[in-house]
Amino acid sequence: LKQTNHSAKMKFGKQILRLAEQSHINHCVAYDVLKKAITVVVEAELQAKPNDELELKEVSEAFGKPVLAGVARPPDSRFHGLLQHELDKVNRFANLQYRLLIDGLREAQRLAAKDPKTEEELSELERVLDTTSDKLIQFEHFRRLNFTGFRKIVKKFDKRSKEVGLKTAGISGWFMQSLLREYFVSEPLDPILFGLALGFATHRHLRRVAAKSPEPTPSTAAPIGSKVTETFLVSPPGRLGMLCALIKRFELVVPTPFAKESLSPLEKMRLLLHNMTQDGSKSFTGMGSRNTVVYYDDPKFSQYSGRLQNNGVAGFRYRQTTPGDSSDDGVVERDGTPSALGVNAFTNSSELACTDAFPLSIPTWESQASVNELLKSAASKYASRAPGLAQTVQEAVSNDMEVKAVVSSSRLLLRGDTAATEGFFLALDEDVRFTKTHMESSSSAPSSGRDFCYCLLEVASSTQESASWLEELYTHASLRSVSGFTIGAYAVADQHTDKVPELPHYYEHFKIMQDQAPPEQWGLMLEWRAALNAEDEEEEDRPAQSKAAKAASEILPSEKGATSGGGGGTEPPKSSTSVAGGLGATLGTIEPKNFLASERTMLEWIHTILALAFLGMGLWKYSLTLGGDGPQPQIFFLGGLLNVTSTSSMLLGCYSLLLVSVALVFVWYAVLSHVSRLNALFKNKVTESVFNDRTAPTIFVVAITGALFMQLSVQAITGVHAHRL
Repeated sequence: LKQTNHSAKMKFGKQILRLAEQSHINHCVAYDVLKKAITVVVEAELQAKPNDELELKEVSEAFGKPVLAGVARPPDSRFHGLLQHELDKVNRFANLQYRLLIDGLREAQRLAAKDPKTEEELSELERVLDTTSDKLIQFEHFRRLNFTGFRKIVKKFDKRSKEVGLKTAGISGWFMQSLLREYFVSEPLDPILFGLALGFATHRHLRRVAAKSPEPTPSTAAPIGSKVTETFLVSPPGRLGMLCALIKRFELVVPTPFAKESLSPLEKMRLLLHNMTQDGSKSFTGMGSRNTVVYYDDPKFSQYSGRLQNNGVAGFRYRQTTPGDSSDDGVVERDGTPSALGVNAFTNSSELACTDAFPLSIPTWESQASVNELLKSAASKYASRAPGLAQTVQEAVSNDMEVKAVVSSSRLLLRGDTAATEGFFLALDEDVRFTKTHMESSSSAPSSGRDFCYCLLEVASSTQESASWLEELYTHASLRSVSGFTIGAYAVADQHTDKVPELPHYYEHFKIMQDQAPPEQWGLMLEWRAALNAEDEEEEDRPAQSKAAKAASEILPSEKGATSGGGGGTEPPKSSTSVAGGLGATLGTIEPKNFLASERTMLEWIHTILALAFLGMGLWKYSLTLGGDGPQPQIFFLGGLLNVTSTSSMLLGCYSLLLVSVALVFVWYAVLSHVSRLNALFKNKVTESVFNDRTAPTIFVVAITGALFMQLSVQAITGVHAHRL
């Protein structure tokens, strides 16, 4: 905790220099320069010019333009222009890094497709995968650093403006929503991580083929030899590094369409890369599933006390997992047993046959009395198959049980795929939140629910032996264990602190960590919520919102799905890998300057094309007047379009009509490109092919240059021929 506080007190500009990769530093947000720019912009608003001319010069040189250009602009508008300059820089580098990651996957797929058999070939494939994995971790770190930098700098600007009494509404509120749409934040990393998982799975398969070892059979047999699952805590910033270490030894189980058992890992990898463009994935819907667990208890918290005394094995819970777009019925299962992970998590609820669980669907809108009746009826139905669990449920129902806590998370499932990991089943829960009642999706606004500051890694195994891969995760400092920890007990204690008979021994530690550690310590998702919570608090302190701001928010177009039906908030990045996820969804409103920039581009094209069209029309009119001065009359062709009296008049007419044709084609190109850019802005698909197309300008230049060259060449040849005659 002291190290965390020390890191938080360090100037963030120095943190960037200390924490960023050396090759990334020049592409990160210029935090220290922006801090100086705040002083320059604010002082320029208070007086004729800033006090520190040297500081003004330094800031202007850093951005390559006068910071105080356009004195009529308000200070927040000038500062936003500087922020946009930095955003463009960060987005360009992020796009380049994403392309390099895709190139690494393509290279691995190319090597695997050659069916390598020698140690040298297999080592080369592993080296490419390891390099891509390292680059992915570095890129995710780059994203988090820059997101934190932009969030902090806009808060500093608002704070400084308020201190000096500037009459500005502040920029952090609307800028944070805009920031979440930026490429470096919104582009999901899940497709890259899944591609790496498939690459390592292919490498393991090729190793077994070369060694003539049998393929492991995916098993969902209940792990034996242990009484409970073991839960580890993972710091969100270390989550991606831990996953990259795990996928080298574990199979990553994902929802459809990539979960088809008939496809080999190499075929799935080829399908994934085929569906990916240079800017992301077209059809990848994510690796995780939504996992909601409901904990029931009686007024005396009997099950809660049992969890504290028995290391989590007590009572029961109701779990519902929703993979992808499909919905699976829920499961009533005994809490803390290995089968809850080793069997139930990998098995459809309708196919369950173990003694520690039975299927049940409980709609969220049902009253507690109706829920009790459903549980009682299901317990009677499955009493012969799961007698112990059925008895526990019936006793709880008879004691007036009710919902005490609901834990929601995004879950990734992994199972052992090597000799060292066979029999291990893992579940990684991230973005963990809990409330007292059923809650909306955790991707909604932070209007309800409390965040848990760690990710959870739950491990069930059929052996008591120490795992070497687990020891490796400890060395990365991304994994820690707490004796007797269970998320169910902690959630109930957090939601009913003043009612539970006793608090867990680890409760105060987590409270201190959550209350004192800065948001950037816990990953992009929690930092996003912290930023919006701060914005909500500022809104409450404000006497009234500007009518103009309200009108703008109503007029500006918003994307479907920008707000959650339950919370009315802003959609976050996808998972932390996009992390957070994808990253991803379109958020809030779209800035008018993007539309105006697209319109200006279209008008520039039209100006050039009009000049070309007028030139072509003038030359064509002139070509029709050539000849006819002598005894030979003028001769016209194609209904008067071409004057074929002489070779020169005919060639000039062809050249002029070609210029007019090119103008007509490209004026439509300008209009259609404008429409395409608008659609991309609405859908938040800022792709290279739409906004940085080089093909059409190249064709335009080649067409004009080629036509002019042909005209001059033919005229020169005709002149030489006439001279000889």
